[in-house]
Amino acid sequence: MIRTRRAVMCGAALLASAMAVTLAAVPAQADGPGWRVVEADPKPDWDDLVTVATSSRHNAWVFGGVIGETPPMRPIARRWVDGAWHDVALPDEVVGYIDAASTTSARNVWAIADHGDAGPSYALRWDGRAWTSSHRWEEGLTSDVITTGPRDAWVFGYSRAGDGVGTWHFDGSRWSRAEVGDLLLERGSAVSARDIWAVGATRLTGCGDRTVAHFDGRQWRAVPVGDALPPDIPQPDEGGPHQCVHLRDVLATSPRDVWVTGNVYRSDGADQYEERPVLAHWDGRMWRSQNIPGVWIPSRLASDGRGGLWITGWDDSSGPTPEATPLMHRAADGTWRTATIDASGRTARIRDLALIPGTRSLWGVGRIETPEEIDGAIYRYR
Repeated sequence: MIRTRRAVMCGAALLASAMAVTLAAVPAQADGPGWRVVEADPKPDWDDLVTVATSSRHNAWVFGGVIGETPPMRPIARRWVDGAWHDVALPDEVVGYIDAASTTSARNVWAIADHGDAGPSYALRWDGRAWTSSHRWEEGLTSDVITTGPRDAWVFGYSRAGDGVGTWHFDGSRWSRAEVGDLLLERGSAVSARDIWAVGATRLTGCGDRTVAHFDGRQWRAVPVGDALPPDIPQPDEGGPHQCVHLRDVLATSPRDVWVTGNVYRSDGADQYEERPVLAHWDGRMWRSQNIPGVWIPSRLASDGRGGLWITGWDDSSGPTPEATPLMHRAADGTWRTATIDASGRTARIRDLALIPGTRSLWGVGRIETPEEIDGAIYRYR
């Protein structure tokens, strides 16, 4: 499995959309497996870690951005080396957030950065020695990056927040815009260079983003999901009830094990609405709907290393509530539980998480909040 990670939104919307867990008072070194804060980085400015990528116990990266008293935002890159996290310099020209990253080895790490509608977007590459800018788009948002090796990388650029750059491919020597027809690809996950899955839309409409697509090494095509997802019901011109599915992430662990998640938005056309989570699974032959409890919005998927899933998300209200299920675990047998985080009574927000290959341990990123400050945070499940 080759995973890539992406933040939910950028800019000011990050504050409103992050999933949150209000923490119980748990001893700092509680026994047994669980999520714990590894590091909270107190910087003089507001900072946030939003994406994580790892390919082994010895190769892990976390990324995000920092906002000072005045723009622009500056990206953050940190690397796991010799049992500790270290800041790594990025090209001076890059501004904004690093929103997604993907890696296959310590000498092949890719990341994307953009500044919303205010500036250019970048594809960045780490070759084991330094970060360089591999490609620059003068305008348009990026939404995800995938690499399956040093000579194979994909960048997706689709967002309802603004115009995207589209779908681009790097073949080891140059970048070119990919032929994807009507597909608008937002998030991806690769089993191999010839087995890549993505979610997004088929065309920009007023309803949802429910398209599932597959790349077989030659071409991208939409894959029908049948009744594995609720139907879209567009709102009539004169108003009235409607519902839309928004797929937000995809996880492909093998040709016979692919997951997509997101939410269905239902409205009565007046003042009542709800957001319900959706989850579907591909077994190599067809898509099937899967049970997922609660009233919340899933945003990111990760394997738990034993046939199950970890899913982050956020509550559909303006903030966390006792009923929210923002960090959930699905065991291989289909049973669910809500997770908590040991953060000494502070509020922890996890935006992204990734399995450390060959283990049952995960890295997570987000932030730690107190009434006085917000600090980027790194989490570990073990």
